Amino acid sequence: MDGEKDRSFVQPEEGFRGVRWCTRRGDIAWTWSAEGFGAPCALRADEDLDVCGLAADEVTYTFRNSLLYGVRIDFSGKDQVAPAVEVLKKTYPPSEPMARLGPRIWRWCTGDTWVWVEAPGRDGAGKICLWGRHRMFADDVDRPLHLALPPGRNSFPGRYAPRRYVCYRASGPITIDGRLDEKAWRDAPWTDFFHDHQAPYAPGPWKSTRAKILYDDDHLYFAAQLQEENVWGSLVERDCVIYYDNDFEIFLDPTADGVGYYEFEINPLNTLWDMFHETDYHRASALHTLYDIEGVEHAIDVQGTLNWHGDRDIGWTVEVKWPLQALLTQNPRVSLPIKRGDTWRVNFSRVQYLHLYDRLYPTKIPDTPCEDWIWQSTETGDLHNPEMWGKVVFSDLPAASIADEGLERALPQKRMPARSRLGGDEMVFLPACSCSIGPDPTDALRSPGHAVEVGDFWMDRYPVTVAEYAAFLNLGGNDEHYSTWMRLPERCGIVPLGAGQYGVVPGREDFPVVYVSYEGALAYAESVGKELPTEFEWERAARGPEGRTYAWGEEGLDPSRANYDFHYGGTTPVGALVKGASPEGIFDLTGNVKEYTTSWFESYPGGGEMVYLGMREPFVYDEPRKFRVVRGGAWTKQAGCMAAAYRDAHGSLNMGFRCIRRD
Repeated sequence: MDGEKDRSFVQPEEGFRGVRWCTRRGDIAWTWSAEGFGAPCALRADEDLDVCGLAADEVTYTFRNSLLYGVRIDFSGKDQVAPAVEVLKKTYPPSEPMARLGPRIWRWCTGDTWVWVEAPGRDGAGKICLWGRHRMFADDVDRPLHLALPPGRNSFPGRYAPRRYVCYRASGPITIDGRLDEKAWRDAPWTDFFHDHQAPYAPGPWKSTRAKILYDDDHLYFAAQLQEENVWGSLVERDCVIYYDNDFEIFLDPTADGVGYYEFEINPLNTLWDMFHETDYHRASALHTLYDIEGVEHAIDVQGTLNWHGDRDIGWTVEVKWPLQALLTQNPRVSLPIKRGDTWRVNFSRVQYLHLYDRLYPTKIPDTPCEDWIWQSTETGDLHNPEMWGKVVFSDLPAASIADEGLERALPQKRMPARSRLGGDEMVFLPACSCSIGPDPTDALRSPGHAVEVGDFWMDRYPVTVAEYAAFLNLGGNDEHYSTWMRLPERCGIVPLGAGQYGVVPGREDFPVVYVSYEGALAYAESVGKELPTEFEWERAARGPEGRTYAWGEEGLDPSRANYDFHYGGTTPVGALVKGASPEGIFDLTGNVKEYTTSWFESYPGGGEMVYLGMREPFVYDEPRKFRVVRGGAWTKQAGCMAAAYRDAHGSLNMGFRCIRRD
């Protein structure tokens, strides 16, 4: 470029405590704590809280794509503000006049850093935020929008519901050219803007992304708008690993049960990767990477100059026309034609890398991961988790006509029940019997029904609760079995009080513990003289000798019997849904939380071959990964996955357990 060199082409000179912005986390010598909260948030184990002229309460670091982006410093006491501002002005000399935003906030910038000082308010809490000004990061925002909250403050009380989108019929013809300028697209509503894949527990994206969906008798139509100041792409071969570029992705589960779903990825060069998943990754997904959507049309429009960073682009748009009949080739259970009220599970993802702009063409920074910005957060970073995707509900009205009010209104969640106070021993005896095992209604090929002899055993009447697990942690020596995620009051509610000491958020005592590792469940069971069940023991308890469909019997599934599909917006207290108890008096075997077993997720005798993660995918090079079987569904699981014979293999915010004893 001629003339003055742009600031964003220069490696930042400033940073924090001698570490420049954009330094890789792996290149920083500090010792990092295991108490980070989600990928972007980190704490130092060797932290020095004397910083910036004050005594800080907490220092939280934000990493974007593994590069140091910014620092948040929380402190108390109004008397610390003036000395801190003076130190900061010397450390980060303002390159333009400071802004005073009312009596409590100072803001200024240097060539490489934004500085934000917020004096304590009535709660006595103040903060300093520092973040890098660099072309690889956000535009020059003048508020601390993209910094991670400290783990102790990173919670969002309230019940959970996935995002919903009402999909209307196209109001007119659509030409697939990527430009989204037809009346039909103007009439269609946008989705909510995308957020981080670990939202709400991670900072928001610094580039906007949103999508639209329409349909007619023969096709689904997808559109997306991606803000991007430097649009680039490099991959041109169909069915290569498109997410090695910045890309846009569609995840489509038309039967809303996590079985037989589709994935579509596209980059700004209009290069496509379409694939089909028999199940999600954790359940031995037989991923078909060479599957092609018959008759699909797609186009890209770049608002700027592709692969040239000498100007500033606006972004790029995506347009896709997907034949409905093509869905039936791989998943014949798809219900067509689409009817009003049909609900599919859908998600969208935007893969975003950081780039170097000091050469002729933009180049990805080597050895840095991507960020995933998605329509519906899965809260854990795992996109292949269909139970956590958003819900698309179809209307039979054309877009831009009167709104379909009945569908636009979100379904009200059920009132949170209280724990049952029924008496009884803590364990229930189950005599030896011959019982039916399988088939898993979502994967009968690999789990054919068969009879199994199961010996007698005792089973916990309820899943292990938050209070019980906290008591186990407080025995001492069990810190390795605590997860930082457990501190969330809306999910679990176990908070660290000091070395080896844990408390319970009031009101959460009787809820089932979640975010438990398999090793943590084993250690808890050993500490109380018990074990974890095999999957056959678990299914014998849930189905009984008679082979019940659900734990309670053959009566239909509904929220009065089981906590599933977000009806309650979270876990319910153990034993709260009395109608869902088994005839033997065991509670929560259907729904609420998934429960560990000691069995490996493998085919039943006579079943088809399992294709484990790493055996077929072109982008996984480790040894194939096997998982333990987990059972019982969960508060997030779809209705089609709630039968007692259903086998699962993963969990996080919904992963609990109960114990057995063999005499």
